[in-house]
Amino acid sequence: MKWMSASIISFLVSLYSLALWTESEFVDEERAYELKTTLSMKHRVAEIVWGGVLLLVLALTIKERIDVAVDKTSKVIERCRSGLEKQAKQS
Repeated sequence: MKWMSASIISFLVSLYSLALWTESEFVDEERAYELKTTLSMKHRVAEIVWGGVLLLVLALTIKERIDVAVDKTSKVIERCRSGLEKQAKQS
C-alpha cells in the first residue's frame, strides 16, 4: 500500500511539474521573464522535493529490512550458541 500511494503521488507530482514546465515554455521570455522564471523554479522545486521524499521512503524501507535481517541473524546465532553450550555440558 505504501508503494502504491508513492506511485500515485509521484505520478501526480510529475503531471504538475510537466504542466508548470509546459506553461513556462509558452510564456514569452522578453515580456514576462519573472513569470517564466517562477514557473520554471516551481517545476524544479516540485521535482526535487518529491525526489527527496521518495529517497527518504526508500532509505527507511532499506533500513527496516536491514534491521529485520540483523534481528533474525542474532536469533539464529543465539540458538546456535545455546545448542553448542548444551553439547559442551553433555560431553
